[in-house]
Amino acid sequence: MQVKNINTEQLINLYENHLEHDFPKSELKSLSMLQSYMEQGIYTIYGLYEGEELLAYAMFMHNKDSGFQLLDYFASNRKYRSKGYGSALLELLKKEDTISEGYIIEVETVRTAKNEEEKIQRTRRIAFYEKNGLRKTAIRASVYGVEFDILYLPLRWDGDDTHLCEELKSLYLQMFGEERYRVHTTIELL
Repeated sequence: MQVKNINTEQLINLYENHLEHDFPKSELKSLSMLQSYMEQGIYTIYGLYEGEELLAYAMFMHNKDSGFQLLDYFASNRKYRSKGYGSALLELLKKEDTISEGYIIEVETVRTAKNEEEKIQRTRRIAFYEKNGLRKTAIRASVYGVEFDILYLPLRWDGDDTHLCEELKSLYLQMFGEERYRVHTTIELL
């Protein structure tokens, strides 16, 4: 298994054959928006491959002013779920990433789950990330009406949540722009 960068041309295949199936339409950014981020050099996509077969992928927004990254999308290929490939990808990224300060990750808040199934799924997702070295922070964010708890994977920096809060704000401003950030985003340090 090896980690490979996915370029803008390969993104089309990833988007049509994986993202559109792995995430609700309401959570998907447009293909053109993702391509634009990549062309600006603020977005990177990694795939975990066995030969030419994609096993899992991770998509990151970079803070252009610091070494922090926001994990935007993360999934295993539908054919290979629950086989440890998500954990393998995170482990390889931790070893191979020599630039990032750390990864900021949004997980939908358990307390806002609509039903027991959603609550179980969100709890499992948090447990997966914690098992893979992420820590819960005291940060909560609301983005377009969806509440997230913020987790953090330290790579080179593991400081206080106040600084992480500022990094997340900077990433959201970069991603959404000033107006959409102001209208659709809140960040709270608990």
